[in-house]
Amino acid sequence: MNRVQTSSRSGMTPGAPWQRLVGVLVLGAMLAGCAGTREYREGNTLLAEGKIEPGLAKLEEAVKLDPKNAEYRIALSSRRSSIINQLVMQGETARREGRLSDAEKSYRQALNLDQNNNMARQGIEALVMERHHRQVVIEAEALFKKGSRNDLIEALEKLRPVLSENPNQKDALNLKSRIDEARAKASKPEAKLAAAYMKPITLEFRDAPLRTIFEVIAQVSGLNFFFDKELRPDLKASILAKNTSMADVVRLLLVTNQLEQKVLNENSILIYPSTPQKLKDYQTLAVRTFYLTNADVKAVSNTIKTIVKTKDMVIDERLGLIILRDTPEAIRMAEKIVALQDLSDPEVMLEVEVLEIKRSRMLELGIQWPSQLTLAPLQVAGAPLTLDGLRHLTPQTTQATVGSMVFNANKGDQDGNILANPRIRVRNKEKAKVLIGDRVPVITTTSTNTGFVSESVNYVDVGLKLEVEPTIYLDEEVAIKVNLEVSSIVREITSKAGTLSYQIGTRGANTILRLKDGETQILAGLINDEDRSTANKVPGLGELPLIGRLFGSQKDDTQRSEILLSITPRVVRSIRRPDLLAAEFESGTETNIGAESLTMNSVETVKAAAPATTSAAPAATPAAIAALGANAAPASAPAATDPVPAAVNAGPLSLNWQTPAEVKVGEQFSAVLRVSSQGALRGMPLLIGFDPQLLQVVSVQEGDFFKQNGGATNFSHRIDPAQGKVFIAAVRQNATGTDAGVNGAGGIVTVNFKALKPTAAPAAAKLQLLSASPEPVSATPIALPLEQLVRIVP
Repeated sequence: MNRVQTSSRSGMTPGAPWQRLVGVLVLGAMLAGCAGTREYREGNTLLAEGKIEPGLAKLEEAVKLDPKNAEYRIALSSRRSSIINQLVMQGETARREGRLSDAEKSYRQALNLDQNNNMARQGIEALVMERHHRQVVIEAEALFKKGSRNDLIEALEKLRPVLSENPNQKDALNLKSRIDEARAKASKPEAKLAAAYMKPITLEFRDAPLRTIFEVIAQVSGLNFFFDKELRPDLKASILAKNTSMADVVRLLLVTNQLEQKVLNENSILIYPSTPQKLKDYQTLAVRTFYLTNADVKAVSNTIKTIVKTKDMVIDERLGLIILRDTPEAIRMAEKIVALQDLSDPEVMLEVEVLEIKRSRMLELGIQWPSQLTLAPLQVAGAPLTLDGLRHLTPQTTQATVGSMVFNANKGDQDGNILANPRIRVRNKEKAKVLIGDRVPVITTTSTNTGFVSESVNYVDVGLKLEVEPTIYLDEEVAIKVNLEVSSIVREITSKAGTLSYQIGTRGANTILRLKDGETQILAGLINDEDRSTANKVPGLGELPLIGRLFGSQKDDTQRSEILLSITPRVVRSIRRPDLLAAEFESGTETNIGAESLTMNSVETVKAAAPATTSAAPAATPAAIAALGANAAPASAPAATDPVPAAVNAGPLSLNWQTPAEVKVGEQFSAVLRVSSQGALRGMPLLIGFDPQLLQVVSVQEGDFFKQNGGATNFSHRIDPAQGKVFIAAVRQNATGTDAGVNGAGGIVTVNFKALKPTAAPAAAKLQLLSASPEPVSATPIALPLEQLVRIVP
């Protein structure tokens, strides 16, 4: 072996450095790949443990160590994107629930992972705006508590930019509602005028000038009366009233003399003739917009036109709204009509079971003997058969063919159940259809005299077809129109032209049921019973009993099928019969829609409603005024000696909620509002607020506080599920005027709620007592809103 040596400085061959470099690179790549796999696994483990930032850092390190690995790059991108989206969603949920600190934490984590995430940046900006809005609402709340007219206007102005930037800001909406309510009370001088109007008075005039009568009333009550220039100065009236409220006296004078009044402020009234032109000049018109949720706009508008006879009306079917322009009395009537008609459609869940039971019994037993013997002459190959050859036939030249003999011993039993169990939710008086089966094509061929041939395809539904149409009644009963059809393909039929058609067997039932909620009705009797017997026997011998089976074969086939339909209605949303006070109300007169009835209060009612007598208001006592003649001026009479009872001081009063601290989703619970009062109370209107997204009002029940000592009460309520409010009025009846009220402790009202969805800790569903007006007014002011928190868990 010859060796060739070459010298070099390193003492190695020229190719050795490159080989070594390649080896180092390969070894480095292998080590990097192993390190990348380790970092990838560690990153997934950390992410599974909830350690987001260290886990993503490990995945990034794995990508750096092995940048060409597509699995690492995809995993890093998808996990980072998923985690960022999850953090943003957590921030959005926390922000909607009012947990601003938790929301900011989630947004900040998302931004740390992706500095360019627009949703997280917008969330941070929304948090800054929300904190600013909350501060503005706090300032507006302080102005609202001051209560003056200018403070209410300033508070409303503070809320305007908040609601402009975020129309769904709950605290701002709640405060605006309370401000609007307070301004509405302050803007109605009738409310302040009512106190002076309820003072009792005694009048006696005979054919006296009407202006003179009003002058006397003005002197006694301290009211100012202004008269239209077209009011006739010679208008006279006669009146004899004893211990009657001024409101009744003035109203009777106006109605009997075709006059109208307009309240200017708390102590000023304008009197004008009740003519069409003067009504146009003085009668205030209001504009009201009704947004309908469920009712048909045209139907409601026709009802309002027929009953209220409104002056101006505009409807928008696209938005489902009605805009009215009419008197306040007519608009209040329209509100009641809309509340009665704009109800959600009732719905029912129909639990249907369709069961088809098939039973098949088949018995085939016996010996099937040959049924024929065939004889044929044997022919010599190539020689035709002649008549002379037939004469010389012998058993050796005759071929015999006998059919096969078959032993039959077969028995078959078959049971089959075909079940359909759909659950159908249907609106009232709407049809629902269920089809379980196939749509079989039927081809129709059409030919013309010119030779043109065309084919068309029609489809026939084969299988289970069910149609239901429910009608839900007020008594939780459901009438269901049921149409059931079960069909199947019996056989295929081919025409002479080659067209394929089908013979379809059908069984159906059409009926109307009326069931209670939860009642189950079964429809049965759709039976198909077939009994077939086929025999192949040897004549004579096959008819023998018992041993006849040895000389013949018989097949007995019995098939029976029955269809059962079970239907159970479950009322999901029903129509509730309205309260009598809502269903029946006064509508005024033919000429004055919505006006109050012409009635007079009793003496006890007038005295109980009259304000307390003070030294500064001597005219608060009844005045007896007499007119001696037709044109004589009234002579003043001494004040009546019957004292007017002063309002009873309610004394220290406190309200508190009683609710469970925690409920589950779907669970119903009761919220009891209790009162404790040292002074006597005769009534208390309430306004309760709740979150309609979390809670649903199931029912409202009167408490036992005003029913003490067997007293009779008037209790009414109205629920506004859209705004989350419950209006309640509880008043103790005082027919004799001697009942000063009740005191002590007890429940005023019990509101039953249903929890709709869970609240994330530490958030909770909030109940608020927004307004409480005890009668008589308590000396100790009530701190409102009175809040109660209820946590809802899954």
